[in-house]
Parts: sequence; C-alpha cells; structure tokens
Amino acid sequence: MDMMTSELSRRSMLGLFSLAAALPLAGCAGSARAGAAAPGTSAPEAGAWQTRHVASKTDGLDIVLHEAGRGKPLVIVHGGGSNAEPYRRLGDMLTAHFRVVRVERRNYGVSGTRASPITWEQEVGDVGAVIEAVGGRCHLFGHSAGALVSLHVARRRPELVDRLALYEPPLLGGGPGVVAVKAKFDALIAEGRKDEALILIYGHFVGLPEDVVRASIGTRGPDVYGLLPGASADLEALTTLDTDPADWAGIKLETLLLVGEKSAAHPLLDSSAALAKVLANSRTVTLPGQAHSAQVSAPDLVAAAIDPWFRAS
Repeated sequence: MDMMTSELSRRSMLGLFSLAAALPLAGCAGSARAGAAAPGTSAPEAGAWQTRHVASKTDGLDIVLHEAGRGKPLVIVHGGGSNAEPYRRLGDMLTAHFRVVRVERRNYGVSGTRASPITWEQEVGDVGAVIEAVGGRCHLFGHSAGALVSLHVARRRPELVDRLALYEPPLLGGGPGVVAVKAKFDALIAEGRKDEALILIYGHFVGLPEDVVRASIGTRGPDVYGLLPGASADLEALTTLDTDPADWAGIKLETLLLVGEKSAAHPLLDSSAALAKVLANSRTVTLPGQAHSAQVSAPDLVAAAIDPWFRAS
C-alpha cells in the first residue's frame, strides 16, 4: 500500500461523520436510557458522565444528553451519520473548566425519531431544550451537520449562546442540489444496497473514494447501517438549507471557525471561508495535519483550540 492509499485508509477509519467511532454506542442506547438521571438534577461530578432526557421545544420529542464537569455549560452537537459517543474523549478534555453537554441528535437511534418532514427548526428546539435544562445559556460547539444545527440556533435563539465554535459546517453543500442525492440515497436503501448508499454520501460530501469507504464499512460490520436513518434525515434537511452566506451575516456572536488542514476543499473549506467573510466577529483556526474528524483523530488539538476560546468570554 503506497503512502497516499495509507493516508486515505486512515481517514476512512475516522470517517466523514465519525462513522466508525460512533458505532459502539448503537448497542448501548438501551443502557444509556436505563441509567438516565431525572430531568432537573444538579450538575454532575467532574469526570463522571450522566445521561438524562429532555423534551424538545419543537414537538416534545425525547432528546438525550450526556453531561460531565463543572462550570459554564458547553454544549456539543455531533455531526451527521454519527452519535455523541465519538465526542466523549473531546468532552473529557474540556470538563476541567466546563460543564460539558453532549447532545444526541434526533433520528440517530438514541434520542427519539421523527418521520418526514425534517426541518432545521426541529433541531433548534432540541438544542434549545437542552440549553434551558442545563442553565439557560451556554457556549455552543457544533461539528459538520451539527455545526449547521448550531448556526441555526445562533440565528434563531442568540440569547441562548455566549460564544460559538463551528467545525466545518458544509453550508455550500446543501440546497436544492441535494434533492437528487437524497433521491438516489433512498433508492439505494430501498434496493438493499446500503454500502452503496454510504459510498454516495461519503463521496458527495467529503470526496472519499469508493474503495476507502468500503474498507471502513468492512471494519465495523452491519452495525454501521443503524446510522442510515439519521443520515437520510440530514439529507432531507440539507435540501432546504439556506446556502447564501450573506443570509447568515446577522449572527453577531463571537465565532470560532475550525478547519482541517487536509479537509476537502468543497464543501468544507470553501463553506468556512465563505462564513468567515460574513460573520463580523469570527476568526479561523486551522488544525494541522487533520481532516474532517479531528475530534476522533486529534481531540487534544480541538480541545486546545476551543478551550481558551470559550474561557476568554
């Protein structure tokens, strides 16, 4: 295997949406629910993750959160095709200074599931309910599709957020052009061609080659398919995404934009660059040697960037 192929294989194990690292939680959702703390409980002890439930402000759907640490709440919104488990190590590195809260996004098998229509407003209500449950105001960090959710929260509910950090929201990858991708994705699922469905979204949004995606799927087995309903929901939401950067210029929050040095130019790096031009109170930090999943491959680098950013407020 040459060096280029080796690097692509390494990136495939991290995945576009932290796919591989997310899988262990798929078999643990029941135990997480069983051990949940009651809503309204006090902040957890540092280093001890506690799980509890809140009702979405949008439609009352059950939303699960995991929290640890002490201090001002720092809410983490995970990317698409994933769940909150790949963000645990990053969260552990932040609990010395923050009450870290990892949100389980709807449709990914831990929180509740809602059938179409899927809207961004639903997740604004989800995250809003979490923030209100942990104190009513927070720092907010979102990755990939979770960064798009965080953008919507910042625009619709700015009173809930002190500072914002966004890791490669694929803003320019959304819009009506995704309708055809979604239709093809759904057709592949209906035909039982689940591997091809994953290859489609990895290729479209990150540019990973087919053989690399197949290798990643092969390391994890059938559990990977449990994330497909959430990926389908995200694709539906992406079809309605407002992709005009100028429409996001009204966000006045202090915003940190994280980008990976090795991330795909489109729709990752170009989206962050476009946002940097219109968000007046933003700055950009590049994660050296990283692509789209540094929360898995180098959580220390992500923590080193966002910890002082949030502490400075």
